[in-house]
Amino acid sequence: MKAEAGQYAVYFHCQTDLVETFREPYPELRYGGNRSILLDAGEKLPEAALRHCVALALTYHARKKAERVK
Repeated sequence: MKAEAGQYAVYFHCQTDLVETFREPYPELRYGGNRSILLDAGEKLPEAALRHCVALALTYHARKKAERVK
């Protein structure tokens, strides 16, 4: 992130509800509005939470399509 040294972010498409979906199971993560998960380079990576969030992002369209079919 340009604004703050030692921090970085994982960005997601902001016109989706992905970050809102992540907030419920992972309230301990820091979020940048509706488009990113904010991380600190000096802290341990929340690997399990990030794996799950990335998996949700990669299957977003398939899940939305399945919801429309129901």
